[in-house]
Amino acid sequence: MYATSKAKTAGAALLAGALLLAGCSGSGGGKSGTGTQASASPGGSPAATTAAEKPVEIKWVGWYPPDTDDTFAQKFLEKKFNIKITNIKLDRTTAAQQLNVKLSSGEIPDVIPAFVDINGYAQMVKQGIAAELPVDEIRKYMPNYAKFIDNLDPSIWRNGVIDGKNYGIPRTYGEGDAYFIPSYNTAWLKAAGYSAPPKTLAELEDLLTKFRNNDPDGNGKKDTYGISARGKDTLGSNQIFNTVFGAYGVNPNAWNVANGKLQFGITLEGARQAFKTLNKWYKAELIDPEFITDDWDQYRGKFINGKFGMLDQALWYHLDPSGPVGGDAKKVGMTFTVGQPLQGPDGKQYATAQGPGMVPTIMSVAAYKDEKKRQKIYQLLDAMALDPETYLAVIYGEKGVHYDVVDGAAVPKPEYVDQQKAGAVAGIGYFYGIFKGNTMTNLDRPKSQLDLRASIVQNNVVRLTDALPLSILPSWSANSDALTKLIKEYEIRFVTGATDTDKGFDDFVALLNKTGLQAATDEANKLYAERNKK
Repeated sequence: MYATSKAKTAGAALLAGALLLAGCSGSGGGKSGTGTQASASPGGSPAATTAAEKPVEIKWVGWYPPDTDDTFAQKFLEKKFNIKITNIKLDRTTAAQQLNVKLSSGEIPDVIPAFVDINGYAQMVKQGIAAELPVDEIRKYMPNYAKFIDNLDPSIWRNGVIDGKNYGIPRTYGEGDAYFIPSYNTAWLKAAGYSAPPKTLAELEDLLTKFRNNDPDGNGKKDTYGISARGKDTLGSNQIFNTVFGAYGVNPNAWNVANGKLQFGITLEGARQAFKTLNKWYKAELIDPEFITDDWDQYRGKFINGKFGMLDQALWYHLDPSGPVGGDAKKVGMTFTVGQPLQGPDGKQYATAQGPGMVPTIMSVAAYKDEKKRQKIYQLLDAMALDPETYLAVIYGEKGVHYDVVDGAAVPKPEYVDQQKAGAVAGIGYFYGIFKGNTMTNLDRPKSQLDLRASIVQNNVVRLTDALPLSILPSWSANSDALTKLIKEYEIRFVTGATDTDKGFDDFVALLNKTGLQAATDEANKLYAERNKK
């Protein structure tokens, strides 16, 4: 039996971030005792700022930048918060590299959103670019956002900590608790005698066997399979045969908690048992043998067009009629039935999820030293995250000009759908909207989608997230290419039977440890203990 990391539901986050709006919908509960007005932040309401006060100058960096310095979004921010923005522009495709060049030349933004991974974040700390940001200070000057984080998952505060000090303002992923969900070809499900999706691994095996052997499409040929995977672009990640690994309580490509200690998931006994099951199914021809070379497009295309009957590498919004799976199925008249994760080793339902935390936002040392600027940045970010007026203005623009409201959500007008063009012309989208899609989901998604999410994403499912997210592990970094290559290779070998899951699995774990995993595991457990000190 393996303990796991469990993320709180995004429903609480939605409620915490949107109490001012009627009709807020989500999948869980949670209350914030505060509103979301920018004036809640110390420094006073922007509306009360006197004309005599000199605007605070802020250097801002982002991708999808505006072409000019007088766009709608920039003018809105400058007027509301009495600031003067200097735009530092990056191209999204090479943002991290361009940012490094600017930093090296001394062109340091006051606010640096996460264009880099956690190792790049740590590098900016090491170089003295990132200011130390005491959590109590963030709580003081960003009260609304602090409560939002607390309601979502308090462990997110730890993601910016290096050597006991915090250097970042937490960032969240709005769909971090949305787990990978199984779906089944509805016609095949009924043909197999099932009135509802399977709930146990034994039921699933029976169903997949019938998908393979009982001619579910009625064409008189044995040309259908039970299940497949998108091996070409997910081997070595956390999205291959999610339902099977979840049934054994394991996230194979993340840090799992086992007996109070961290262990990389693919080395756990539960992973061995999952591979045994998959190899059994492969030998029985329940798995499409082309899973190794199929990518996302091929994978969902085969499901929609009746090549195999179960898809389990999609999130809920992929299944919506506006999503890639739901949309393509609608075009060809195919219907599918959404299931839920199977019961795990202790009767609970386990599912892989990506987790709620992202690489934090940095404030430069120079900006931090200027007390007035520091408070203004905190105030600005608090409003950008959770004040509806500010959120809508910087991400969607002006109502009726740049977007309309449809079914409760902001919907860009056709000429502003392309994010690069929207940013260039109006400054809206991702350039200033660093919280886009992650804090006020009720403004981003129509009620129909929020209702669908609430019906699919269940509170009682245990999320198999990474127990040590955004971790800086020198031994893993030094050997990541070799470790990933081994994991990709042996995932295939175990499923196909090229390597046995007894001594072969033990040898595989030993090889991983020798290649650097043991050293990384030692580092992971040390960091885990530090992060979880009482």
